[in-house]
Amino acid sequence: MKTCSKIISLLLFPAVVFAQQSLPDSLRNILDNATSDSLRYKACWEITSGYYGTINRDTALYVMEQALSLARRNNKKLPEARALIYKGQLLSISGRYAESLKCLLEAFTIAEDPESEKNTWIFDDNFSPQKSRLSTLSYAHNTFTLLMFAVQNQEQQILHSKESRKIAEGINDSSRILSADISLGRTYSDLNMLDSALFFMKDAEKIALQYAKRKNVFSIVLYRLGDIYLQMGDKILARKFFYQSMQQAEESNNNIALVRNYLRLTTYYRLENEKDSALYYAIKYDETFRSLGTISATELDNGTAYENLFLAYKLNNQFDSAFKYQGLALITKDSLNKARINSLAEFQNLTFSEQLRLQDLEKERIQIQNRNRNYAMLAGLAFFLIIALVLYTNNRQKRKANGVLITTLTNLKSAQAQLIQSEKMASLGELTAGIAHEIQNPLNFVNNFSEVNKELLAEMKNELNSGNTIEAISIANNLEENEEKINHHGKRADAIVKSMLQHSQSTSAEREATDLNKLADEYLRLCYHGLRAKDRSFNATINTDFDESIGKINIVPQDIGRVLLNLYNNAFYAIVEKMKLQIGNYEPMISVSTKKINDKVEIVVSDNGKGIPQNIVDKIFQPFFTTKPAGQGTGLGLSLSYDIIKAHGGEIKVETREGEGSEFIIQIPFV
Repeated sequence: MKTCSKIISLLLFPAVVFAQQSLPDSLRNILDNATSDSLRYKACWEITSGYYGTINRDTALYVMEQALSLARRNNKKLPEARALIYKGQLLSISGRYAESLKCLLEAFTIAEDPESEKNTWIFDDNFSPQKSRLSTLSYAHNTFTLLMFAVQNQEQQILHSKESRKIAEGINDSSRILSADISLGRTYSDLNMLDSALFFMKDAEKIALQYAKRKNVFSIVLYRLGDIYLQMGDKILARKFFYQSMQQAEESNNNIALVRNYLRLTTYYRLENEKDSALYYAIKYDETFRSLGTISATELDNGTAYENLFLAYKLNNQFDSAFKYQGLALITKDSLNKARINSLAEFQNLTFSEQLRLQDLEKERIQIQNRNRNYAMLAGLAFFLIIALVLYTNNRQKRKANGVLITTLTNLKSAQAQLIQSEKMASLGELTAGIAHEIQNPLNFVNNFSEVNKELLAEMKNELNSGNTIEAISIANNLEENEEKINHHGKRADAIVKSMLQHSQSTSAEREATDLNKLADEYLRLCYHGLRAKDRSFNATINTDFDESIGKINIVPQDIGRVLLNLYNNAFYAIVEKMKLQIGNYEPMISVSTKKINDKVEIVVSDNGKGIPQNIVDKIFQPFFTTKPAGQGTGLGLSLSYDIIKAHGGEIKVETREGEGSEFIIQIPFV
């Protein structure tokens, strides 16, 4: 409920007796004039949460029984749960713990079931059915805390208070958060865990201050804060909170909170040995206590009142009055203890019975679970037998098919190896014209110097016959120089032939220190001259930019040569295709550069040809994919290049602009 008197009831001590009273005519008129059961139910809550909920527990319990009947008659589960919770709360305060536990357990069963949201009464527009159910569940946990306080089970108090607060925070229900904070603050104070107690009570103070209508609750929070500060040894601050709480209680006519403050101030001044103040508040306690009527005998433990009067009179040396109240205190406390022992015994019996019932339910649940597990196991076994039969049949068929697949795979691998070798030989064929051109150059030198040497030998013979040894020696020196040149160009031709043989090998050689710049330049010239040999009219600008700081790098030269040759061939093909478009002022150009970047060498081959369409860029390194017409390419060149660069621990990528050109970038680490 929105009124705060319900929160007060959570903090009061349990009562001794309960006697059902008839409902006064004025209150019965309120119920009779209601036009529907939902309004009658709401009226019951307003009656019990007001005067009668605080002062007359008997009437409050009677009215809540009416609310419970209304909810059950209309099959409204959440209203039924709330009525059960409030009834359990009233029974707990009255000391009827076993009956209270029955009500709360029944309320938990309803509030924990989402089905209870389907048919309910909602009296607050801010609450959906789901939020109403969760608020009811939070209320049940907090009321269970009250019962655990009565039976002195502090572990359960904390557990249920925290659960109540967690649920309330989830739905932003400040009223339930406030109740949970007060319960936690009280429990931690009883356990002497004062930092935790102060934390939750300060949070309760902040929430209570936000609502002017919560003055009743605010007075409770204030005297609880006073208790905590008194335990912490701060007497001045404790007394300040007691007086503030007393003022709030007077303003809201909350005599129960007022009595509790009189009790605290009596004890405070008695311990401080301030006789007059202790006696003053002890008398105020007794007077206000007696004015509460039936509530005084059931909820506030008048044995405590008599004991405080006894101690206050004794402190003031008024022994006749002191002994009178001492006797009353002993009689009352003895009666209260006997009643409490009987209530606790009933509670323990019910708790034990509930445990036995839960154990029986758990045994039944385990039996059903085991039976279901056995059925599932048998069904699973049958299923697996069917699957095994199907798998066995499939396995026989697969074994037959695997024989065919293995033969096919072997043939495919053989064909793949032949295709790769064919690609290598095809690239070698493209180099043939360039190699012929490159070999022709040193051979021309060899032939020319050989002819010159023949003439020089004839001259040397003539000079020797003439006895001119000086001229003969000079001619011999020239012959020696020519022989060195013949040797140099012979080695040059030999190197070209060896490169050709290495390129045609089917397996890669081991890595060796190689001048990368020289390798890149050599294959570029071979490729260019090969193209020129096919088409004498072809011409292109070739730019090179080699980083001389690279030096030698450990690579397989013939493999890297194949990569460069593939890139050069593709670049020349791209510019030739663009030349066919006869675009005005087009100047074909290929650029090759090398650069040292940290621990890597970068090779860039770029052209200003047709470029590569963006929709096929991701496919160019796939085997057998080619952009060339049928018969002009196998689609293995870039695929092999990709594998070679990866084998060297490097990477190859392409940047292209369709219609403008492409740029292939290779990075190889130093090894």
